[in-house]
Parts: sequence; C-alpha cells; structure tokens
Amino acid sequence: MVEQSSDLKNTLKKSVKKSLAIVVPELLPVPPVKGGAVEHWVHEVAGRLNAEQFDITIISRPSGGQSEGAIAYIGIPWTRLEKAFYWLKERVTWRNPLRYLAKIQNVASYGLRVAKQVAGFDIVVIHNEPNLLLFLRKLPSQKLILHMHNEHLTHAAFRWLYRRALRKADLVICVSAYIKNSATQIFPEHAHKFEVLFNATNPEVFKPYGEQAKQAINNIINFEDDKIYLLYVGRLTAEKGVHILIEAFAQLLQSMPNARLIITGSSFFEGATKTAYQQSLISHAKPVSHAIVFTGFIPHEKLRYLYSAADLVVLPSIWQDPCPLVVLESMASGTCLVATKVGGIPEIIVNGKDGMLVEANNSHAITQCLLAILNEPEKKSQIEQAARQKIESAYAWQHLVKKLETLLSPITQPI
Repeated sequence: MVEQSSDLKNTLKKSVKKSLAIVVPELLPVPPVKGGAVEHWVHEVAGRLNAEQFDITIISRPSGGQSEGAIAYIGIPWTRLEKAFYWLKERVTWRNPLRYLAKIQNVASYGLRVAKQVAGFDIVVIHNEPNLLLFLRKLPSQKLILHMHNEHLTHAAFRWLYRRALRKADLVICVSAYIKNSATQIFPEHAHKFEVLFNATNPEVFKPYGEQAKQAINNIINFEDDKIYLLYVGRLTAEKGVHILIEAFAQLLQSMPNARLIITGSSFFEGATKTAYQQSLISHAKPVSHAIVFTGFIPHEKLRYLYSAADLVVLPSIWQDPCPLVVLESMASGTCLVATKVGGIPEIIVNGKDGMLVEANNSHAITQCLLAILNEPEKKSQIEQAARQKIESAYAWQHLVKKLETLLSPITQPI
C-alpha cells in the first residue's frame, strides 16, 4: 500500500505541467509578421513542444494580429523614448557610440518590463540577448535558460556584463559548436552549462516544387527558360558579403551571359530602414544591373517557392555565420548551395557531398565554384538529393524539438 502511494505521488509529480516563458529580443514580434530568424525559430518550435508538459507564453513586441492555438502571447509595447532611440540607432554607423547607447536604452527599458512578466514562471528561456538576464530576479524554484543564435557573448565591450548574466543561467544553448567554443574560451567557468542544438527547418514547406514554384512567384520574378538563376537570401549587411557576391556574379557573366542574380532581403526585417550599405549595393551592381534583381523582403510563404525555382543558392558571408536558416532552407528545397566556409556552416555541410564550401571574402573563388558546379549537372543533382535527405533525417523541426525536450528534461523534473 505504501509502495502504491509512493508510485502515485511520483506519477502526479511527473504529470504536473511547467509554465514556460519564451522571450525574444527587443525589436520584433512573435508570430513573426515582420520576419526575423529568431522570431521564426521561436514560432516554429513553440507550436511543436509537448503541450502536456508545458504551458507556453511568448513575450515579444506586439504582433498586431490575432494569435491562434494554446500558446499565450504577451506584447511589450514600444514607448516613445524607445522609438526615438531606435530611430537614432538606425541612422548612425556601428562605430558611433550613440548606437550602443541607443541599444542599451532599448534593452533596459524592454528588460525591466519583461522581468515583471516572467516572475511567476517555472522556466524562462531568453533568446539571443544575454543582457535581459540582468533584469531578472531569479527565484529558487525558477530555471533560466539562455539560447544563443549569434556570437554576441564574445563582444569584448560587454563581457563583464555577460559574465554576470551567465551566473544566473542554468543552461546555455548554442546553435553551433562554433558559438559554444567561442564563448567557453572566454567564460570557462560556465563551460559546463553550454550545449549545442543546431537549427532546423520544415522539409514539408521548403521542398522541390517543380514548375509550380515559378508560377507561384511570377509576380515577383519572371523566370525565363533560357536563363540560369542564382539566389541570395538574407540580411543586406556588410558581414553577409553581398558586395562580394555581386563581384563574383559580374565575373560569372563573362562566361555565362545568361546568368541572373536574385538578391532577396532587407537590412534586417520587413519595413527596416534602407541603409547606406544597401544603397552601395545598388551602385555596385550598376555595371551588371540588367542581370540583377533586388526583390526586397519576401515572406516565407513566397520564399519557399523562390528557393525551389532557383538553380543555385549562394551564401557569401564574410563573418563567422553561426548556423543560418538559409543553409537549411535551401538544402531542404533541393537547390544546390554554395556557401563560404565560416562559423557553423561547415558543421552542417560536407563539401562536395551535400553542398559546396568556398573561401570567404574571395569573389574569384566563388566564381570558380559556381562555374564548376553549373558545368557538372550530374554532380549538382547528386548534391541536391543528398542535401534534401540530410535535412529530412536530421534537421527537421521535429528532430530539434525532441533534442530540446531532452535538454530541458533534467531541469524540468520535480524536486
């Protein structure tokens, strides 16, 4: 009788749901109506987590729309002061100290209000903004998790703050071993908290669509049968190397005048300010402007067709790109990817097997790789098939969610 009572208590403990708050950075809303890779990640994962184990609340900027399903949403409205500082931040260069002052003000204002909202939750997951941890008063029964999508923890000017923030974290999840290793070299005392969880995508959304793809986006791009289409998808920022891609494409045109380049994205998200770098790209592309199309921001429901319709996807990053969703989305779409060998990208792609890797910041290397793969259609097809199979077997959202729930299980068990 005593044993039965003990078993019943253990069963009841395990069946108790945990309240889970997921917090994204201070700029964009979830659902991701304005775009944003982190916001898209949260939206995809939250809807797949075990509803019998978690009561989920997402905290972000207000989305401005109706939300469906069992997930609760808390919107943190923009204040006038936040808007003013954000306006300032978007109009000064990264070298200007005012940019960092504006960033600090926005994070602090957002963080103070987030702290009030998450006080009663069992588990709080902070995405990609370590400084938000500084505003949280951790309760003895509460678990705090930091999920890093970028290399922010290595920023020299803020390391003293990040060290304080990491003291509060029970777990730090990184989207690549590159991110983990870079951070643990600086914060070895917290190395035991770090785990790697690669990004994922939906191979039922990003997949080969055949002729349907071109028809679905003919209002954006009119694909011609006698042309070869290269595609860039991502932020239009200097570290993404779009200027290098334009140089490479200009060289490619000399050998393949029927090639066309589609550049898709904005400086950050839909409606983001057009930066000086974006203007420079347009000037840079003038000599070959007849063969380049700038589409601006395209939502996922259209983007999936664009990936499928393109002949090649090119990711020319010149920074240590941690684990870009573009890599996974293009591979799932069955379109050969040519990417630079930086950050976490080589952790996903096996060069020559399921993608092509090239030296960063080298337009000639990109051109030579593009020519080589376009002249070997059989190899290109083999790479595309292998890439698609890899995503289905290891990088679909359900695989990520299963691994995430495994990572969370030690800290969600009843005491």
